[in-house]
Parts: sequence; C-alpha cells; structure tokens
Amino acid sequence: MIVNEIFHSIQGEGPNAGRPAVFLRLGGCNLRCRWCDTKYSWNEANNQSMTNKKIIQQIKKYPCKHLVITGGEPLLQQDALKGLLYCLKGYVVELETNGSLPLKINKFLEQTNCSPKLRLSENLPYPLRILPENKKVVYKFVIRKKSDIDEVKIYCQKYKIPKEKIWLMPEGISRETVIKRSVWLIEICKKEGYNFSPRLHIMLWENKRGV
Repeated sequence: MIVNEIFHSIQGEGPNAGRPAVFLRLGGCNLRCRWCDTKYSWNEANNQSMTNKKIIQQIKKYPCKHLVITGGEPLLQQDALKGLLYCLKGYVVELETNGSLPLKINKFLEQTNCSPKLRLSENLPYPLRILPENKKVVYKFVIRKKSDIDEVKIYCQKYKIPKEKIWLMPEGISRETVIKRSVWLIEICKKEGYNFSPRLHIMLWENKRGV
C-alpha cells in the first residue's frame, strides 16, 4: 500500500472532532483541489510502499483504537485496504473520501466522512458515488464565502441529502482565516439547520504535518 504518513492526534473535523485517533494517510489523489492542505500526499517522493504487517505495527504503537483513514483519496487503494482492515479487529474505523469513487469496504467502517468538492475546488464536477442511503455516511462541505451555501443547497437537493447529515466547515490553512470564517458560518448553520464543523488541527497547529 502507498502510505504518506501514520501519526497519533485528534480528529479535527466532522462529528468526531476532538476525538483522539491514529491517522493513516494514504498517498495519491484523483482530484486536485486548489486549496488542498495535504498536497504533499500527491507527490510520490513523499510516499512509501508499506506492507500490511508494517502498517499494523505502526498503528499499534499508539494507545488508541480509533483509526482515521485519509489521504489524498484512500478509496484509490480500497482493494488493498480490505486486507488491512480485516486484520485490525477491535478498531473503530473512520474514512475520509471525496465521494467520487464507489465504496466497497463499508462493512469495515464505523463512519464515512464524504467531502464532495464544490466549484471553489476548481475540479470538474463529478457524480456523487456514495449516497445518503448509506446510514454510516455524513457529508462535509468546505465553505470559503457565503455564496457557497447556495451551491450546497442545490447539491443536497439533487442527491437528497438531509440536513442532519451535513457539516459545513470553513476553508483556510491559517488560524486567523479559519476563525474569521467560522464566525459567520456558525450563524448560517444556526439559520439553515446545518451542523458546523471546526477545523481544530488548523486552529491549533495551522498547516503543520503529523499533528
């Protein structure tokens, strides 16, 4: 499996924000978001090939049974992930994905955080492949400006995503930017009935790796 990094921190986003977790960041992505804060995972020079045995040894070094699989786009390697997750008995597993690929490993997951990319990402539009009929999935949308909310509404109407499954989070790779956008985004969430997601890792450490 192509791995970028393995580290112990807290989940910074979504329903489990603040929860201690071991992060398995896989290398490679099928999208190129302009504002991505993990572009280093796209670069082959920053990644390494690791066996499942070696990955499991690294994960088990930490006193934590909550695993977050992220990227890049981890579903590019989900066939390899099947074998890894089969061996990780007793772990609660959370997956981060952009929703552009079908999910084949749902039975191994406690939760899937699907983050569809809006126009601000500067990717071409793509069909959502992980639908809200999956009871384990929630949706996170990155918001940069207030007008992005109109696009979220249209998107969620198209795919029939209920508001209780939606988390909005501020775009930014600096503490100042995230806090500034959080102030007005929280008010929108209160008005529209969406969930607000902080970006705790940015607020605490800005765009530092491995924390």
